[in-house]
Amino acid sequence: MSMHGNLRDVAIPDLIQLSCQDRKSACLKIEHLGEHAALYFRDGNMVHAVLGDNSGEEVLFYILGWEEGTFDLETGVQSPAITVTSSWSSLLLEGARRLDEERNKDNKLQSKKEIYTEVDSMAPKFDEILKEMSGEITGCIACALVGMDGINLASHTRVKNADPELMSAQGTMLLKLVDTAVDKLKAGQIEDDLVTTANAYMLMRFLPGKSYYLAMVADRKTGNLGNMRLIGKTYAERLAKAMPR
Repeated sequence: MSMHGNLRDVAIPDLIQLSCQDRKSACLKIEHLGEHAALYFRDGNMVHAVLGDNSGEEVLFYILGWEEGTFDLETGVQSPAITVTSSWSSLLLEGARRLDEERNKDNKLQSKKEIYTEVDSMAPKFDEILKEMSGEITGCIACALVGMDGINLASHTRVKNADPELMSAQGTMLLKLVDTAVDKLKAGQIEDDLVTTANAYMLMRFLPGKSYYLAMVADRKTGNLGNMRLIGKTYAERLAKAMPR
């Protein structure tokens, strides 16, 4: 299986998170302004990164700043070497910290680390709100508050085999693609994004500012879509008010 796209639509951290959580052997090739990098994955981890004659974790930190270019993700590809040993989550956090330091030198952006430290302090409050919300959604399977970088800030599940981390990673990529398509079509602001499967409804709704979104999954046989939309709107507003200012 392969997937192709543009970095304007899907960021490198999102592609890394999706590849690792898929837990398959894969190769992610990235082109940016004539430079070509390749990241290899195996068993839920990044195991090799290469750019020209350079390899290892520093390659990843270098390319995380690429915001334009194309990518080609192909599964079933084996890594030719092992040059990365840290977990993918710690690598992304370190990469975000380095990018923040560079940006702060020019006084352009507030440190992402400071933002998440503040938001993380609110996690117990978010957990409490999501737990309450899940009790009001008929047939609720899981719900989560997610950043647009794919990081799960809080979640609550009512079914043992539900995986909110995987839901967050894949939901973020889907929501970004939908948002980009809607913007290009000039179709107006997204109210929510619904995915319907044979067994479930998955509904995602942006919080104001579109830095975070609320994701909800309910059993299709017992769930009620109108109920989900109404409760999602109410609790998205409540979560937004609970965000640190």
